[in-house]
Amino acid sequence: MTVRDKTGRHRYIGFTLESAFRPGREDLGRALSDAGRVAPGGPVQFQLTVYDGQRGIVKVSHRQKEAATAILNSVKRTGRDGPPVTIRTVVTSGTICTVKARLGIPEGPKPWERKRAGLKQNRPASR
Repeated sequence: MTVRDKTGRHRYIGFTLESAFRPGREDLGRALSDAGRVAPGGPVQFQLTVYDGQRGIVKVSHRQKEAATAILNSVKRTGRDGPPVTIRTVVTSGTICTVKARLGIPEGPKPWERKRAGLKQNRPASR
């Protein structure tokens, strides 16, 4: 059994967000979670991996890709009283690097480059 069998395949969906007001990361994550919970055909779990106020990337299971794309395109508000927003999906890929390249998001340092440069890694401390 491979790791892929245990963890499952996933897809990264890149999107752009158009709004007069830029919703925060928490507001957008909550809106996607709420929309995914009531999705037809079963719940869809979104993991918001990248978001800069105008564009972002979510990670979903490869089996939920079509439903996730439809949900993203159908989100109209980031809360009950939030301003109207328009989310448009741009690209879907199995690798985050491809999505970042097509959206024009810089990749940033690789984990091994962070270690060499002495930058702090975002990992929990070992026990």
